[in-house]
Amino acid sequence: MSVALPSWPGSDQRTHLGVDSIARQRFSSLRSAFDRNRLIELMVLGLLFVIYNVVRALPSTTPQVAVEHAHLILSWEGPLFRHLELPLNQWLAATPVVAVAASYFYAGLHYLATPAILLLARRRGGWLYWRGYWTLVLASALALAGYALFPTAPPRLVPDLGIIDVLRAYADFGWWGSAASAPRGIGDATNQYAAMPSMHFGWALWCSIQMWGFGSRRWRAVAIAYPSILAVVVLATGNHFAIDVLAGAACVVVAQTAVVLIHRNWPKTVSGHRLTPPKVRQPVPSR
Repeated sequence: MSVALPSWPGSDQRTHLGVDSIARQRFSSLRSAFDRNRLIELMVLGLLFVIYNVVRALPSTTPQVAVEHAHLILSWEGPLFRHLELPLNQWLAATPVVAVAASYFYAGLHYLATPAILLLARRRGGWLYWRGYWTLVLASALALAGYALFPTAPPRLVPDLGIIDVLRAYADFGWWGSAASAPRGIGDATNQYAAMPSMHFGWALWCSIQMWGFGSRRWRAVAIAYPSILAVVVLATGNHFAIDVLAGAACVVVAQTAVVLIHRNWPKTVSGHRLTPPKVRQPVPSR
């Protein structure tokens, strides 16, 4: 037999008012946390952009050391350079229409595609975005370490290889000059011996992973095409060796693996408090 407990007048109204007040407070705190997180996101990306470009601009080595590192990479590649990269470069240089298109593809697309995909991922939100965000940050940091520790000349700056600097040869058709994708007139402000790893390809692979997560067939078709075309472009224009491309891919794979592992092992409690509310036991009706 169950016994109904008496209720005080107005208790239901006060309860509802208390619940509404708590809900408003929680919504306000969530909104402020969202704004704070968004500000942190922008600050981290802005700081990374500044550091990345400053490090890329620093003269970290002499041309002689950078060329020596390039020859070391050539020794690792073996016959791959002679049978793939060199013929591809010579074919592209002799095909003006394709060469100009490839030059535009190399010089500008990654500056547009990477932030655009990041923005689209943010609009979708969730784990896809946060995984991509921190993967981009960590992969770029790994690339900076590579530029500082192993400065390498691109094929187009290594003497006696027979490589043609395609962007320089077709500079009259675009905004770039003799320093690859750098705008004409400021090439001396860039470090042209930061070719290892190739983050042109690394960022393209990152975009591919994000686009694949968008789910639709069109996005997945672009996810396959974009890094595939870019890999051919960076080799054919003489801006990277094949190992540079593999190193750029490795930066992204290592970064994403680290982000996923950290996410899986992230503590479920903070300061001893549960992050999710405990389950409330339902009262057992008396008989």
